[in-house]
Amino acid sequence: MNGSYKIRYTGYNEILLTHKKLIKMKNINFLLNLGCITTISVSTAFGQISTVDLEFRPRTEYRQGFRKPLADSLDPALITFQRTRLHADYKSKILNARLSLQDARIWGNYDNKTNFSKIELYEGWFEYCITPTVSIQMGRQPLKYDDQRLLAAPNWSNTGTAHDVLIVKYKSQLFQAHSGFAYNNSKDTLLNYLYTYTPKQNYKELGYIWLSKEIVKGATLSTIGIYEGFQNKTKYTIIYPRFTFGGNLVFAHDSSAWGATLTAYKQQGKDPNKPYKKGFADVDAYLLAAKVSYAFTQKYKALIGFDVYSGSDTAQASRIGKTTTFSKMYGSAHSFSGNMEYFLTVPNQGLVDYYGGFLAQIHQKLTIDFTTHLFAFDKDFYYKHVKTTKNLGAEIDVVCNYTPSKEIGIQAGWSMYINSNATKKYFTIEGVNTLPQHWAYIMFTIKPQLYKNQHTELK
Repeated sequence: MNGSYKIRYTGYNEILLTHKKLIKMKNINFLLNLGCITTISVSTAFGQISTVDLEFRPRTEYRQGFRKPLADSLDPALITFQRTRLHADYKSKILNARLSLQDARIWGNYDNKTNFSKIELYEGWFEYCITPTVSIQMGRQPLKYDDQRLLAAPNWSNTGTAHDVLIVKYKSQLFQAHSGFAYNNSKDTLLNYLYTYTPKQNYKELGYIWLSKEIVKGATLSTIGIYEGFQNKTKYTIIYPRFTFGGNLVFAHDSSAWGATLTAYKQQGKDPNKPYKKGFADVDAYLLAAKVSYAFTQKYKALIGFDVYSGSDTAQASRIGKTTTFSKMYGSAHSFSGNMEYFLTVPNQGLVDYYGGFLAQIHQKLTIDFTTHLFAFDKDFYYKHVKTTKNLGAEIDVVCNYTPSKEIGIQAGWSMYINSNATKKYFTIEGVNTLPQHWAYIMFTIKPQLYKNQHTELK
């Protein structure tokens, strides 16, 4: 009797508990559904486009002489990078916004059991559209202009590049104009103080203006002027300026098989990467570049071009406190001067890059890009006070892109660097036997869209 009662009592409690769980689950589902309905209703009322996207991008590299020659006594590296991003976008008639969270890591650089979190903000900005032609964009954001030589959002980089900046935008049928401003601090403060930033000197102040106009059909001219202010490391009230200005002329028209780009920039002021006495060396440098392409068919295209980054005489900066070496600033390092990245920064003697190649679309989903480079110093190169050749060697780059679907992209590449007599001297490994310089990689880019909601504004 007691046993059967106990069984019935336990069963009643289980039924009651299950009933409560069902009620709780129904409440949760009701709240979720209510949230979705509210979101859709608000979206419909105000007219917006909202999207949530993911990006998974692992890349494995085999490095046998990547970025500099590798001695034959050392072993090549096999390394995997992974970048994971979550993007949330909002667009309406008067407001655009983006939030992008990022985790960038190297496989194995954290203990499997660590509690350390590396997730950080890559983008966090809003754009207020004051009129149909004028808007203000403010927050953490990448800056991407023209061919991305000076200000870039380099997709190759595992971490990316972003700035904390306010941008005023103007766009009409006549021309486009952007003007950006930034003022940096490294901590919460009540006083002006030395802006500390490692490992390299970052700008304390930034200002730029960019203009773009189609001068004739198929030809676009853009100009840009950038001001950077760098603090004196011992007297923070002194700000040293660097000015970079110039433009691009781009010809590209669907009716023509020819395409061309002409680029010229001038750099003046102070070079924050070259200390001199209690300040920085004066800089007076330039960049000249030209590229011509020809499309034989819609599937095959060839190109040829050159880049000239001005350089300095070997002892010039240390002797008179001046440099004529151009700085790449915040441009895309991987997109220029070879995929093996031997010249992430311009050598003190400058750099000349002659290149040519072709792009072939083998299949609707497969393309192959082949490029060769010939490198040389702009100014004479002296090694141990002896003048040597300007020839810096050559590089071969092959890149294959395969896109099986709109959500999946696969890229594979192989590069080889061929030394000259000056290559080992430049990297200060003269007399060291090196391995053949090869670099290969495979990269997957997976971009699933988790959510998309698009509605038109109600009348």
